[in-house]
Amino acid sequence: MRAALDIRHPSPGHYEAEFTVPTTSTLSFVADTIFFNDNQLRLQRPARPAQVLTLMLDGDFWRGSLVLDSAKVEIILLKRGMPTPSTYRVEELAQDGGSAWLFSPSDTGTPGAALALLPDTETTPAAALWADALAREGIIVLMLPAVDSASAPLETPRLQVALNVLRATPGADTANIGVWAAGMRAAALAEMLAGPGAPRAAFVIAQNVNVSSGTRTALRELRKQQVPILALYGGSNATQRAMLMRNALGGRRGAPVRTYRGTGPDLLMPEALSPRFGPGLPKEVVEWLRGQ
Repeated sequence: MRAALDIRHPSPGHYEAEFTVPTTSTLSFVADTIFFNDNQLRLQRPARPAQVLTLMLDGDFWRGSLVLDSAKVEIILLKRGMPTPSTYRVEELAQDGGSAWLFSPSDTGTPGAALALLPDTETTPAAALWADALAREGIIVLMLPAVDSASAPLETPRLQVALNVLRATPGADTANIGVWAAGMRAAALAEMLAGPGAPRAAFVIAQNVNVSSGTRTALRELRKQQVPILALYGGSNATQRAMLMRNALGGRRGAPVRTYRGTGPDLLMPEALSPRFGPGLPKEVVEWLRGQ
């Protein structure tokens, strides 16, 4: 398995690193913080503390390991010339309920889509993988911490703060800032966004949401407001839940509802070392976002 590590020095006193594995994209990440001491380099993946890259300088080589939860892979990297240009940057934003992470593409010349990513407890471990994949395609992602419970009153201030952060992020198209939420958070956000005086979201991605009567009413109201909606389903009973969502959104002529067989609720397929995205992902999500 081939891998590359680029270490950059964008400003005085600040270093960043990008680890890429072309054949297993879910292993790739950008690290904003680098620990270096006595020829030992240590990188920790943002929002995934169990993924750690540790390397020791040995002549023209870096030797060490990549730890992924309980798995460990030996790594040998050959030193080379200048680093490639950065793909995106990541920044930790402290919040009362835990850290949020801002993934912003390095190229800010052309304004692009931005979204607030609100995972539930079931999809949180994979949220950083999705943020990485979208940021590499030029999409700004603000990943919020998971919460124990979700309701419209609780999610309203969280979303308002997130949208304000995204509007102020260089490279964001302020007319194309939306939200991606999972599970109960998706249902709560739909009901909140459909209500009077709610924050304005340019689009909504709903992942694995169970459609209750209240959610159905909210989704139909969002459709009346011409808010683009994309529904994504994986895991057990995905087909049945997707059918209920499709009916709520107006049947085959309504918003797109997609089911990914073989994936879990996080839309990933398990593999020995690291999971991979479900068939057609993340390309289908990126194409939908670019079409809004």
